[in-house]
Amino acid sequence: GDMKATRQTSLDDLGTPLPLVTFCVLDIETTGTDRGGDAITEIGAVKVRGGELLGSMGTLVNPGRAIPPTITILTGISDSMVITAPRIEEVLPTLQEFVGDAVIVGHNVSFDLGFLNTALRRGDRAPFRNTVVDTLPLARRLVRDEVPDCRLGTLANRFRLTTRPTHRALDDAMATAELLHVLLERAATLGVLGLDDLVELP
Repeated sequence: GDMKATRQTSLDDLGTPLPLVTFCVLDIETTGTDRGGDAITEIGAVKVRGGELLGSMGTLVNPGRAIPPTITILTGISDSMVITAPRIEEVLPTLQEFVGDAVIVGHNVSFDLGFLNTALRRGDRAPFRNTVVDTLPLARRLVRDEVPDCRLGTLANRFRLTTRPTHRALDDAMATAELLHVLLERAATLGVLGLDDLVELP
């Protein structure tokens, strides 16, 4: 008989139809771009399935170092705001539990995962090994000719997303989750109906 027909498909199978996939959209704010020397100041995570919001978590994080003035201007996050916030070591177990085995999504997600996995390794915790979908190359592949650039703010304006990104983690994660929904609808018109095709699309 046909092996494929009799094989038990599990929900983490890459062939899962996209409406059944649980996505966890991540966004972080940091003191800068060097994942060795800089630190996380805020984490936002939004879980969605089938276009429905399943839950969210967001927290400021004490980076254990001064936030440069340029970053405070960009994000609005100041030293005084993070002084009472938990350290990253305290936040990571909660975040890992929240993410679970969901597909991790982010706009230029390697930036966010780079910082998070660096922090996890430092705390002797297993790094994320989830399936990953990056909305940046996905947007370049699907809507590049409709926008001047593929920055999150530009895409949020173009597609009139309800949440406008603000360089605050939870807002940006919400905006990215809405963007994902737009991109999934576009991908569906190209016949992309399963997770494996979505991952390969860019």
